[in-house]
Amino acid sequence: MGAWGPALFSDDLACDARDEYRRLIEDGTADEEARRHLLDAYAETLDDPEDGPVFWLALAVTQSKVGRLDPMVRDRALRIVERGEGLSAWADAGAAVLSRRRAVLDKVRSQLTGPQPERRRLRPPWRHVTDLSPGTVLAYRDPVGDDALLRVARVSDDRFGVLPIVSVMAQRGEVPSFPTPPVVRVWVFRRKDPDYRDAGFRVLEGRLDVRPGDESIEPLAETHWEALARSLG
Repeated sequence: MGAWGPALFSDDLACDARDEYRRLIEDGTADEEARRHLLDAYAETLDDPEDGPVFWLALAVTQSKVGRLDPMVRDRALRIVERGEGLSAWADAGAAVLSRRRAVLDKVRSQLTGPQPERRRLRPPWRHVTDLSPGTVLAYRDPVGDDALLRVARVSDDRFGVLPIVSVMAQRGEVPSFPTPPVVRVWVFRRKDPDYRDAGFRVLEGRLDVRPGDESIEPLAETHWEALARSLG
């Protein structure tokens, strides 16, 4: 059981089911199709005596919170609550933890049987789209006036953004020997977060040829521009 507490979403499986359902709705998937996708994706989990209840409860509560509670999902979740399915996994944790889990199930019952919220439209997350491209060379001048050089190896494109994957080429004119991983994907999480220019990076004239393997290079870490600048300073 990948749980770290009795709360409904203090569980890896519950969080995964919730997040996948919300992603589908954010991307414009119809309600019925989203439900069918979840049931297909978690088919091996649905009847598992421990994981099955976690999945059904998470899906029902997630649907309810966005005003899309499906009667079939609701009824399955309510049967789990009434029968105490999945509670045996909590019994070994002690009476206090089991009692807290029962209280969670009581809240689930109230949520699923009470008035449902209005149907909500879920918007996909804001995506930052970089203007950097493979082969671009960036320079960062540290406080003592030395430049660190970075190249854009490739650009990744997913639902969270179009983001550069950069490789540190040199710091103070040498092969880098500092804690920053040599290949990182650099994020701009929110609209107000600094981009590379705001963090003190500048684009050098000219470009480097794309190297063999750049198209499949994977970052060793994720960071943002200010953190990357601090690591280079």
